[in-house]
Amino acid sequence: MGRRQRLLPQAGPRRVRRIALFALVALPACGRDRVWDIEFFGYKGIDVASVRHAVPVREGDAFAGEGTKEKIRKAVTATLGREPTDVTAVCCDENQDFVLFIGLPGSTNQCFSYNPEPKGTARLSDELTRLDARLDEAWRSAVQKGGESAHEDDSKGYALSSDPALHSLQVKLRQYALAREDELLSVLETSSDPHQRRIAAQALGYANKSPRQIEMLVRAARDLDFVVRNNAIRALGVLASSDAKLARGIPAGDFIDMLNSGSWTDRNKGLFLLDALSSGRDPALLAELQTRAMDSLIEMAKWRDTGHAYTARILLGRIAGIPEERLRHLASGPPDPILDALPRP
Repeated sequence: MGRRQRLLPQAGPRRVRRIALFALVALPACGRDRVWDIEFFGYKGIDVASVRHAVPVREGDAFAGEGTKEKIRKAVTATLGREPTDVTAVCCDENQDFVLFIGLPGSTNQCFSYNPEPKGTARLSDELTRLDARLDEAWRSAVQKGGESAHEDDSKGYALSSDPALHSLQVKLRQYALAREDELLSVLETSSDPHQRRIAAQALGYANKSPRQIEMLVRAARDLDFVVRNNAIRALGVLASSDAKLARGIPAGDFIDMLNSGSWTDRNKGLFLLDALSSGRDPALLAELQTRAMDSLIEMAKWRDTGHAYTARILLGRIAGIPEERLRHLASGPPDPILDALPRP
């Protein structure tokens, strides 16, 4: 099967996180390559039971990459007369098995618009491109080691790993970003090459904190390329978790829209950033979440895999007014106590 992408939410302290949190990395294929869980989103108004019955893949079946995804797409289309909005395979549970997320075209699926594709020729220096390749390799190595190597400190507003090799490279990225911020901004805004924009988005998270930095990362959160969006929102999440004043300057509305997207990766990123933005329990933000995304949050909170459902449960618990310490305990278990505490329409 070649290499797989890892995109795993993790519960944990706000300033020291597992470095696998909402970052992309290609890991060598290993484990059983089976389907551990199948989940749906965007399904309000659709008979999910009939779709689940029609899908020709069951938990415990072998996962065959695009072949498995194509079978699912055809089955959903035949059942609903409409294509699924997304079929995403996320690796991995403790057995290196997959969770499949299937987006359905129900009323909790709303269009999330992306920026036009840039047409410019701006390019990053060879120095940064080489540094990025070394960072990617060190990141994968740290994740595979696990333990303390798989943790990072976000308290400075940019990620610093506990792994010495990765930490050293991240310090170099910080030095580069401080000296070459204009280059990063130009590439992120204008380059036609998505790989260049991916590197620039990650590096910009290591630049000086400023309104311009926030503005460009927020814009990049609507990039056509999902890895650019991932890197930009991860950077925003680290900034927001480290500085409450900065967090208040990040417009939450775009990311609430992400919770209703037909793309699993958009929802995943929206959850990550809104966890940080809502930590202060601003009443206006919680009211907006309740008004604009309650049904989508409930769908995601009901996912059986706690790692992926956890942040949706946290957001719902804040809407419900559950104290934070108790909420973090409840979010690790069945969602019913949180759902029962929600305000009724």
